Amino acid sequence: MSAGVDVTLVVPVSWPGAGDEAELTAESFRIVELAVRRAGDVNRHKYVEPLESVVASLALDVLDLHEEPFSLAARQWLSAVQPDTPVVMYTAQNVDKRLPPPFAQFEYAAHQRVAALYPCSAQAAAVARGKGFAGLVDVIPLGYDDGRFTPGSQSLDGDELVLALFGRLVVEKGVTDAVEVLARVHAHRPARLVIVGSGPEEAPARARAAALGVADRLELIPWQPASELAATYRRAHVVLVPSYPTETWVEQFGRVIVEAQASGAVVAGYASGSIAEVAGDAAILTDVGAVSELADQVLALADSGEYGLRRERGIALSRERTWARVAERQVELYRRVARGDAPHRPLPGSPRQRRELARVEFGGTAATVAGLRPFALPLLRKGGAVPSAAAAVIDASAELAARVRRTRQRRASSR
Repeated sequence: MSAGVDVTLVVPVSWPGAGDEAELTAESFRIVELAVRRAGDVNRHKYVEPLESVVASLALDVLDLHEEPFSLAARQWLSAVQPDTPVVMYTAQNVDKRLPPPFAQFEYAAHQRVAALYPCSAQAAAVARGKGFAGLVDVIPLGYDDGRFTPGSQSLDGDELVLALFGRLVVEKGVTDAVEVLARVHAHRPARLVIVGSGPEEAPARARAAALGVADRLELIPWQPASELAATYRRAHVVLVPSYPTETWVEQFGRVIVEAQASGAVVAGYASGSIAEVAGDAAILTDVGAVSELADQVLALADSGEYGLRRERGIALSRERTWARVAERQVELYRRVARGDAPHRPLPGSPRQRRELARVEFGGTAATVAGLRPFALPLLRKGGAVPSAAAAVIDASAELAARVRRTRQRRASSR
């Protein structure tokens, strides 16, 4: 029982991934663990047993689905719950994707059934509204544990500037760009780059650091427990978030940003996806791929005396994103839908008109590399083989996007 809400959490019995708990920690609420097929596949995992008996045992006032509307798990829960039970649902999908059957139908049915959505960004809210969701939309950010992530004593009085990058070490996270920033900054003042995470970009990062003569200034650390991670954040003066958009993915939130600001570090990166929205005016951001400019701004931050100002802005912004604050907003959302205060409203029939309405209400959706509405299958996010039919669809989509870019470039050059 917390804040007047009796919570039951239903989770898969196992879920592969770095940093996940092998054994769940004891909590003050009930936890039900159920077997799933395709554990680790975010949008296509499926519960083995029917969920009707689980739903019947809970006496629900509100069902909260922390799943995307097009996911198989969401489809299962919505089929199992009573038609008059209020349902709220999460979404982080900030790219206006075209989904194939049956996922497009799952998404449409969820939008018709759900009373409210709580996307983690305004971009995700714009996608849902543009696709026809007519219910209540409350943008609620992802939070952090303020008992663990607290401001360090960072200052630039010392000689060495500590840069850091946290997360999956994959191309779209701009890992080698972070190494480039290190080299450019270190050419002017002593600097170190701490990278925490694992993935295929570890070797390229080491190779790039060696080629640039800063191998001794690069520190690579595997995934850390939360307590050690918090301490590493507090070591950093600047946390880098140089994420790149791909054909089908753009940074959806960036929890690293919230944790970094709560720890007293200044965020610096590319204005891609939701990064600008989440980081606010506490961050220094450049266009995607502008490595030299990003390094220059980091140096200017250190030399101009602006560091302390942006650091304090970030700490202030983080206070609205503690898990306690997020929980307060979540509970208020539950109460609204439980009392029927989330009616669906009429929306224009034309998809173009709905997207324009969404743009006015929430701003634009995230832009991919091609700048188009990508066609994408809800595939496993990381690891695993892609089925040949799916690979063919992805290849065709990528080729179409590449052709469009080449056509645009030819037209621009001929003007």
